[in-house]
Amino acid sequence: MTDRPSRPEAPRDVTRAFEGVDSPYWSETRSHVADLVPPTAARVLDVGCNDGTFGAGLMARRAGREVWGIEPHDLDARTAAGRLTGVAHGFYPDALEQVPGSFDCVSFNHVLEHMVDPWQALRATRERLAPGGVIVGELPNVRHLPFLVDLAVRGRFDYVDSGLLDRTHLRFFTRSSAQDLFGSTGYVVDEFFPVVAMGNARYPRTSRVVARVIGDLSYMAFAFRARPA
Repeated sequence: MTDRPSRPEAPRDVTRAFEGVDSPYWSETRSHVADLVPPTAARVLDVGCNDGTFGAGLMARRAGREVWGIEPHDLDARTAAGRLTGVAHGFYPDALEQVPGSFDCVSFNHVLEHMVDPWQALRATRERLAPGGVIVGELPNVRHLPFLVDLAVRGRFDYVDSGLLDRTHLRFFTRSSAQDLFGSTGYVVDEFFPVVAMGNARYPRTSRVVARVIGDLSYMAFAFRARPA
């Protein structure tokens, strides 16, 4: 699983703090999240857009679609600026003031878990959604079985550079707590499903069987779509 970085507190001079810095995470098209973006969405905001790969894929799906990005890492923001309609260099939601207009869809691909206050971020997002607008994205699943084994059996809770225990993660979610996040900020969830099953890359058939038996314990993340209530 890839992840999106953010920092506990945005520095006063964001541009200087991340000058010459790119994201430590690789880019992905995330087709399962792209499928959740309404085909009619003409203006999309990709929060934590990395190098613009995901947003560029959305632009290719619909002629004339605008995709704006927000990205704190300088080098990635520069790369994304060459692929997207426009890119604001900074932290969300403060950088919203650099982005014009309202949006039919706002995406959060592994971003909310890095925020001090994802609740406030989602409330701010509602104010920039056009009528009928939605949010989409992914959140990691802390109920993933390998993590629980490390914690309960081995007594380990070790932060790493990326993944479920990314050292910049500030919030952790299960299926129910993720849905509580959306409900408490005024959203109704209309799509929510697990992705990235344990062992899928090497043993896809076995992985599917295991996932049917243990459910959420097998998955590393959840994809979602929600709309203002």
